[in-house]
Amino acid sequence: MKKHLIALATVAAAALALTGCAGGGSSSGSDGTAKPAATSIVIAEPVHGIGYLPLYAAMDNGYFADEGLTVKITTLTGGAHVNAVLSGSAWGFIGGAESAAIANAKGAHLVAVAGVVSRANVYWVAAKNVKIDPDDIAGSIKGLRIAVGRHGGSPEIDSLYALQKMGLDPQKDMQLINNDVSGSELSLVKSGQADLAVSSEPIIGQGITQGVWGEPFVNLPKQLGEFAYSDIVTSKDNVQKDPKTVKAFNAALAKGMDYVMKNKAGTEKIAAKEFPTMKADVIKSTLDRTYADKFWTGVGISDAGLNLDLDVARKAGLLLDSANPATPKNLLDLSYLP
Repeated sequence: MKKHLIALATVAAAALALTGCAGGGSSSGSDGTAKPAATSIVIAEPVHGIGYLPLYAAMDNGYFADEGLTVKITTLTGGAHVNAVLSGSAWGFIGGAESAAIANAKGAHLVAVAGVVSRANVYWVAAKNVKIDPDDIAGSIKGLRIAVGRHGGSPEIDSLYALQKMGLDPQKDMQLINNDVSGSELSLVKSGQADLAVSSEPIIGQGITQGVWGEPFVNLPKQLGEFAYSDIVTSKDNVQKDPKTVKAFNAALAKGMDYVMKNKAGTEKIAAKEFPTMKADVIKSTLDRTYADKFWTGVGISDAGLNLDLDVARKAGLLLDSANPATPKNLLDLSYLP
């Protein structure tokens, strides 16, 4: 049985205030010649997360500026990041490719043009007073209350799949709690409203440090392996009308990815800037887990990783695309990767 505890606040006004893709005008360079104005685009994110550090590094290190782009990021919860692209309020979103497939099954025309997180950033944790038998996880969690994130979000989709693999019926064997605001699972467990939480970094590290829960007892990055978890998704129309912007964006993102993969110390500094309320030890432990679980392997998206993502979404009952199945061929356009 699902219980919606936290309703999504209206985001339409915020979305309409965004600029999807703007440019025009010019400025003078140091030699006095006209210099084209940077193209401005908005990327919508469902949460401000550690997994997106390659994107943040590309911004912080000036890689987008080097490519003639001004990139702004807006955080829109409850699935509004997808709606922002569909409405034209944002140029693209960062998130699961399955979200694009779900939208396309309803008539949209979205494509993933680059990868960011290549493992499922999903972990299960239990309140300190809840005992989990590692040899009988299914039996241990039966009848418990589980905060699984927003309905239709990647954490819920991946967890429904994992529960089914364990032989459990998510609708009968436990109580699923949809919390639309990312991070609110921490307060739900802390207040005793949930026994377990499906969460991601950096929330996992924060909960451990605060003593709310222990180390994850289910690690989906390791269990699922290569997985198209978070990608850059835009409309086919954007790609067709302005391929130069797609190419420039991907070139900068690739530099950000390379930086994060090779420079852990520098990445830690960027994380401290992006998450100013997080303590240094939490940032360190969070990044240690992220690197150990191989979140970042490049900006490509493999057919195998995408197919697994789509298979999980279908088996969870949230991707209904039998009439026109999503495939790597119709959901990916990686022709503009460097």
